[in-house]
Amino acid sequence: MSFWVDTHAHLDGREFDPDRSEVIRRAEEVDVKCIINASSSFSSCHESLQIARDYSSVFVAIGIHPQEIKESLPDFTELEKLISHPKVVAIGETGLDYYWDSQYILNQKKALQIHIELAEQNRLPLVLHSRSSDKDLIEICQNSARSIPLIWHCFSGDEEAFLKALAMDFYFSLGGVMTFPNARRLRGFIPRIPLDRLLLETDSPYLAPQKKRGKRNEPAYLVETAKFLSELLGISLDRLQDQIFQNIKDIFGEKLNQG
Repeated sequence: MSFWVDTHAHLDGREFDPDRSEVIRRAEEVDVKCIINASSSFSSCHESLQIARDYSSVFVAIGIHPQEIKESLPDFTELEKLISHPKVVAIGETGLDYYWDSQYILNQKKALQIHIELAEQNRLPLVLHSRSSDKDLIEICQNSARSIPLIWHCFSGDEEAFLKALAMDFYFSLGGVMTFPNARRLRGFIPRIPLDRLLLETDSPYLAPQKKRGKRNEPAYLVETAKFLSELLGISLDRLQDQIFQNIKDIFGEKLNQG
C-alpha cells in the first residue's frame, strides 16, 4: 500500500525544536509516513541522524549545502564515516548556489564533485540544489554522474535547464513553490515531466504552499501540494500517490522500510 513521502525537509532546523514530535505526528496522520531530512552541514548531518534514531519515519540525506562552502574545503572524511549508518539513504543536499555568494564558485564545484564521487561509490541517490548556477550544475553532472539517481530539489530552472535535465533522466522534486501565483513558468514545465520522474517535497520549514503562506512549512503540508499537483496534471490523487510511491521505490529500493 502506498503512502506519501516528503523527499526533502529540514526537521533539524531550530524552528522545530519546540514541537518536533508533534510535527512528525501530524505528518503521519495525513499519510506522510516517511520524511527524508536533508542535511546542510556537518552539525546538521549529526543532528539529522539523531532525529532519525528517535523517529522511525525519518531518514537522512547527508551532505554539505553549497552556501556552507567557503574559502577552504571541509574535511569530507567526516562525511564518509556517516554513510554506513542504516538510515542514510542519499547524499545531499549538495549542488551550486551563485545567488547569495559567487566568491567561492571553484570550491563549490570541487565540493559537488566530491559529493558525486561519494554517491557513486556508495550507490546512493544525489540530492541537488541549484540557484543561478544551472548550466554549471548540469555540465558537472553530465561529466561525472554515471549510475546514480539525480534528484533536482525544488526545481525552478529555465527552459534550457529543464530540457537538459529531462534528457538526463533527472527526478524533479516539486514543492510548495509550484502553487505560488508567480510560478507560471514552472507550472508550464510540470505537465511535460514524465510521471515516473516526479517526486514531492516540502523543504520544511521553508516555502509553504500558497494556502499555508506565512506559516512555518511542515511535512503535513505535503498533501496540499499533492492536491494541487493532481489537479494540474488532471489525474486522481490516488493515482498520483501510487506513482510517486513507485518512483520512491525505484530510487531508494527497500532502504525506507528500515525502522
